Amino acid sequence: MAHVDPAAASPPFDALADRLRSAVLLFGVLPALVVAVVFLLVLGPLWAIVALVVVAGGWALAVTARVRGSVDRALVLVGARPGREGEFPRWENVLDGLGASSGVGEPEVWVVERGGANAMAVASRDRVALVATTELVRSLGPVELEAVAANLLGRVKDGSARYGTVATTLVGPFLGRVDAAGKVLAEGLGDQRAVRSDLTAVGLTRYPPGLARALGHLEELGTVVPGVDPATAHLWVAPVVEGGAGVAPEVAATALQPLGMRIEVLGQV
Repeated sequence: MAHVDPAAASPPFDALADRLRSAVLLFGVLPALVVAVVFLLVLGPLWAIVALVVVAGGWALAVTARVRGSVDRALVLVGARPGREGEFPRWENVLDGLGASSGVGEPEVWVVERGGANAMAVASRDRVALVATTELVRSLGPVELEAVAANLLGRVKDGSARYGTVATTLVGPFLGRVDAAGKVLAEGLGDQRAVRSDLTAVGLTRYPPGLARALGHLEELGTVVPGVDPATAHLWVAPVVEGGAGVAPEVAATALQPLGMRIEVLGQV
């Protein structure tokens, strides 16, 4: 496999998230115009203007509310709960130290109490939440936990976590059902997103074998988390849905690359 530079051709994720929001906002203009034309023909221009403002304005408010609540929505979709202080001290210590050194700050700690070993990052402009399964935090050693944390924090730092979170909120219901939705998300994430996230993590820890061992351990433990909405699959460190059911093929190709292949790439770094 060719060498992958984590910075090369990396999409400007913050701009992509804003662009996606704008596109969805514009999507609501068409039905507003249709309603306005009907009101124009039946009731006259004044009522047409009122209808346009009400329908378009209501759509804009709904989209804005979904984006603002995108972190909470993603957490609900995976069945996460807030971690209790001192519940997982090794994981909390790793996040505190690496969060500060990475410049991300102190993330919220959330937990999923079922399934295999996996973790995900969700973010907005002013909020970062890292989710880990209890299997992950109980089974991995300190170096492996640091490597997984670096992968998650790297996604926050480069903006891909925020883009992925916004996309889950706005196009998530259509992923796996409407081809265009999967293509939009995959094109935004860019080619080999999982590998690029791994390389970003290595840039934080300076220790590729740590992440390679962590991914190998995840593969042994299993990474599927039952009940997780497939619309969140691209946010997780490893494949989270059995057989990729409900995950758009384009998204799986870039964000759910096989762990064995990713381990092989890390061995060449």
